[in-house]
Amino acid sequence: MKKMRILIIALCLLLSGCAEQGWDPYSGGHDFNRFLAEKNASAGDFAIQVDTAIKASSSNTERAELLFLLSRVKNDRVLATFAMDFFHKAAEESENREEKAVLYETVASIDDTRYNHLRSAEAWLMQKNNKRAWINLQRAAGIKSAWTFDIQGITNTASFSRAFTGISIGSTAIGLGKDDLLVTQAHKVTRDFSIPKLPSPYTETLLGTPGGKSVDIIKAAGVKQSVASGTIAKEMDGKWYASNEDNVFMFEVPVSVIEQPTTRFLRQDIALIIDTNGMAAIARNAVEQNATAAMAGCDSSGDVKAANYLADKGIKVICGSGRMLPLLVGLHLNIVSGAFRGEGEKIVFGGNELKIGRYEPLVAMDYAGKAEPLLGYSTPSRYFLELEKRGAKMNYFVIEVDDRGQMDKVLKKAMEKKASIVAVRVYNEEDYDELKAWLEANAGRKAILFDSEASEFGYKLAREFRSQTFFGDINPVVS
Repeated sequence: MKKMRILIIALCLLLSGCAEQGWDPYSGGHDFNRFLAEKNASAGDFAIQVDTAIKASSSNTERAELLFLLSRVKNDRVLATFAMDFFHKAAEESENREEKAVLYETVASIDDTRYNHLRSAEAWLMQKNNKRAWINLQRAAGIKSAWTFDIQGITNTASFSRAFTGISIGSTAIGLGKDDLLVTQAHKVTRDFSIPKLPSPYTETLLGTPGGKSVDIIKAAGVKQSVASGTIAKEMDGKWYASNEDNVFMFEVPVSVIEQPTTRFLRQDIALIIDTNGMAAIARNAVEQNATAAMAGCDSSGDVKAANYLADKGIKVICGSGRMLPLLVGLHLNIVSGAFRGEGEKIVFGGNELKIGRYEPLVAMDYAGKAEPLLGYSTPSRYFLELEKRGAKMNYFVIEVDDRGQMDKVLKKAMEKKASIVAVRVYNEEDYDELKAWLEANAGRKAILFDSEASEFGYKLAREFRSQTFFGDINPVVS
């Protein structure tokens, strides 16, 4: 480390100069306003909200983040220079070495000078992260980086005996206690740029979202928690990948995460993800921090690959949402995606078993549309299709929805088939109201909830009907 620090100092003396591309030079060509479609908000109205939040804030970090967000929403790179001044101040103030390094990297992304990259490198050396320091040192010296990729998909060869009488789902359980260190994503745990609420991602203050509430309860049980932020992603052939702890870029990150308006770009093909969202974006941090558990979304194939990777390393994996988790059915991994409860001094996820006879009718929701926020509606049917592909064909009926608030279609089919079990996603208040009424009408009715825990309404329903709700367990017992 001492030799590298000497090299950095030497380069500081020898190198100077600034890129000619202007402020925030590598952010062009990205749609940073895609999140506004889900909010049904205009860029102009949202910009007014951000401006109000800037005026109300007294934190250098939050002012910097909000100004940077405003520059992206308004596509005004000059605003990024005002943000840069506050990022400088925040970096000088921060006592968290990792945060300090990420803030210096942010400055380098806005003002692409050799000096700024060198300072980032030194900050990462102080954090004892030589690999990250080397990335910044290469940027400063203009050295072409050598990147290692492993982009193979998940291989699942699990199979079940076709001679079975039924399945049991929900027995997988993960407990967290005082000896655990949980690493979480930042998005909708400590920050939510769509509100906008943008303190430091490393803040101890948690949001009132399902993710924030869950972490708050977990911490109250004595579990130590750390937020993963500042993840590097590298583009190759039009796709983006986050790395493992050995700098092998292997977990694909969706473009929707890369194009969050708070993402920085150190180069056109190197992104710095601040509002980490998904297991792919936190896997490296979990391993490097010697975490015993990791909690994030599992909504993309890259997230699921990361979940598999962490579970293979003995890390407990909790998927706050799990649209792509059916890809892991039958692999016997320590992964859950469902509600939790207090059990003595521990917080326990899962462990709520449901037995389903082979010929017992059930109705599974599917999605016929393409809107990204609604894709989770397809998870229930894909779960039972995966069981079928592996030999365990259940007596299930698929009902397609093509928009929000169509839970009644599923429940109507359940009544028609005299099915007391439905497999659904609860996304909004209409879903919640309709399913709640159906469950209340008969205590023998049951709902298997998929990709619902991250929704405030799915979160609420699972706790109001603990004895009638279950989760999509990837480790079913087929007998």
